[in-house]
Amino acid sequence: MNLLKPSPRAGVNPIHLAVRLALASLTLAGLPAHAAEPANTEPANAEQVTTEKLATTANAVAANAASARDDTLPEVQVTDQRADQAASEKTRSYTINNTSSATRLNTSLKETPQSISVITRQQIEDFKLNNINDVLDFATGIQVERVEPERSYYTARGSDVTNFQIDGIGTPFPLGLVFGDIDTAVYDRVEVLRGANGLLTGTGNPSATINLIRKRPTAEFQAKVAVAAGSWDQRRLDADVSGPLNASGTVRGRLVLANLNRDSYLDRYEVERNVAYGIIEADLSESTTLAFGHTYQRHNGKGNMWGSLPLLYADGSLRPYSRSDSTAPDWSYWDTLTNISFAELTHFFENDWKLKTQLTRKEINSDSRLLYVFGNQDKATGTGLAAQAGMYRDATKELIADAYLSGPFTLGGRQHELVLGSSWSRSDSTEVEKFGGVFSYPSFDSIAEQPLPTFVASGNFADIRVKRFNSYIASKWNVSDALKLTAGANMLSYKLEGESYGAPQEAEANSKITPYLGAVYHLNPVHALYASYTSIYNPQILQDINFKPLAPIQGNNYEAGVKSEFFERRLNTSFALFRNVQENVAQFAGAIGPRSYYTGIDADTRGYEFDFSGEVTPRLKVSGGYTRLMSVEDAGGDNVKPYIPRDVVHLSGVYRVPALDKLRVGASVRWQADTHADIALAGVGNVRYKQDSYALVNLLASYEIDKHWSAAINAYNVTNEKHLASMMWANYGQGYYAPPRSAMFTLTWKY
Repeated sequence: MNLLKPSPRAGVNPIHLAVRLALASLTLAGLPAHAAEPANTEPANAEQVTTEKLATTANAVAANAASARDDTLPEVQVTDQRADQAASEKTRSYTINNTSSATRLNTSLKETPQSISVITRQQIEDFKLNNINDVLDFATGIQVERVEPERSYYTARGSDVTNFQIDGIGTPFPLGLVFGDIDTAVYDRVEVLRGANGLLTGTGNPSATINLIRKRPTAEFQAKVAVAAGSWDQRRLDADVSGPLNASGTVRGRLVLANLNRDSYLDRYEVERNVAYGIIEADLSESTTLAFGHTYQRHNGKGNMWGSLPLLYADGSLRPYSRSDSTAPDWSYWDTLTNISFAELTHFFENDWKLKTQLTRKEINSDSRLLYVFGNQDKATGTGLAAQAGMYRDATKELIADAYLSGPFTLGGRQHELVLGSSWSRSDSTEVEKFGGVFSYPSFDSIAEQPLPTFVASGNFADIRVKRFNSYIASKWNVSDALKLTAGANMLSYKLEGESYGAPQEAEANSKITPYLGAVYHLNPVHALYASYTSIYNPQILQDINFKPLAPIQGNNYEAGVKSEFFERRLNTSFALFRNVQENVAQFAGAIGPRSYYTGIDADTRGYEFDFSGEVTPRLKVSGGYTRLMSVEDAGGDNVKPYIPRDVVHLSGVYRVPALDKLRVGASVRWQADTHADIALAGVGNVRYKQDSYALVNLLASYEIDKHWSAAINAYNVTNEKHLASMMWANYGQGYYAPPRSAMFTLTWKY
């Protein structure tokens, strides 16, 4: 946004107001008014001007005027709602000042009464985090469970992460499962809100909410092209063009394109991914902006594993594997096509209130042909391994309408904030299945030689519709200069209907209320104490032994801690203690044929986290965190989900070398404690499979050749640590190894 452009709210433009105050103060001091006119040296993007800086400037000018005469000007508080979503690509920082992920109220990280981490565009580009899994490896408290090359789950605070949003809009994934990779070329940053988010989603899942913030058109023209090449014949091309589409700048657009082609360290596995994102913003008036856009992503995988490697022999001893071993034949594939369209209307009223509406349509189509290997091989006879082949076509269509109104109000001589809104969604999921037979093998190596079987319709399918309607209200009360209270509630109505594998599916809930309460107390300008409470209500589609949906998860989420801002808000830190108590948490209980069933258990999770991100010096950018799960227990006090590490540390930093100012070097380290799984083996009993603690180290170096060209090299897993990609499915006796040491070289041109 150009600062010279008139404000969308006539009469309250903070830039104009600050200038008028400066003119008045200089006049009172006896100076000519024209001497106060500022030179045109302000940044071209108004998003870079924060509310705090504007308020500080205005108050300082008022104070100067007061010192020039006996009478005093009244205190002036200046706000600008368009300063709340500053693009991280402009700041080039490892942190942000404000967020609305928790309450939709523009709030600083310090005054958000929950733990939140941000992976910014600068960090994404520094470490070449080109998919969401790599990004979330840098997020405090998030565990990425790469159970297959094309399937990933996520956990936080001992619970599954199911809430993925785009610009704060989205519905929970029923299984917390992502097919393929979500490319990050489209996004400016990723905000990770830990703890329950029942206020905005209505489900109150106590794990985390992943909020992907899209790139937006810029007021000035900019362009960037990057080409990369790396290990396993990896090739990537990124292009990003943005700027005004007319002379006045009232219409702006942005186009992002990305292409990835790569082989793999896994035998026979290769990937091609194409991404296109376009958005247009138009100022319909000085107060109203319309935006519409579309994201297209096709992720094609060939040679995909379904399930993974059997970890044990029939006698319970461990099977040795190389990191390249795969059960996938060369005829297997898994293709995923994602299309997301949205339209957004934003209107600013003259009293600083804002109305925002958005309509989103999302469609995901998945087509796969796979071979699932199971069993345990007998060392003496070679028998015991088998597999079944299947073809699947899955489709999910989702429609979401969202609208909210937010703004300030005055009560008791103080200004407070209020937001109220509603969201409606409908999701239709279908699955068509074909069966290709069951096969036995004399050895592991013969699995990959399985010829393409004939597939016939099996008659098993799923057809499920889920409707949600939730309304919410929240207010941030400015009780005193030190104490801020946030209170609100969400009311959810939910209906599931359809069938799964021939069994009717039905679940319904009406007017379920999820309250939210948070408090922040400022000890001084640097440190603040906070606490929050959210109730949990989370409908499920996982089925019991009768293949009926489990009852909704219910419970409570508690969090308390301290947050700090150092170096003029350039470095944010937080420490949190948390506890969540839940009923009816789904736990795997067995399988009937290819269908898993679950039972509901009570769970109690406790722990603490430390998180930091930002700049220590102008040359050093850092981020990191530590998560400690003190207990993840069922009602009987037994340890559950031992595949989740109880201790995780991640650190990253990039330093600009003083002697070579155009050279930047960096590193990241992620360490996790040991994990285990107890595998039930026929004729043997439970066999404990343990993975020792390990650390992954990545390095980078980048050099700015001139103002247009730069080059970078990134090295991953430089110590060549060998470990399973996930322990989540080790309970089922399966796993596969994560990538060995690799590298990527990138050449970037920008204008």
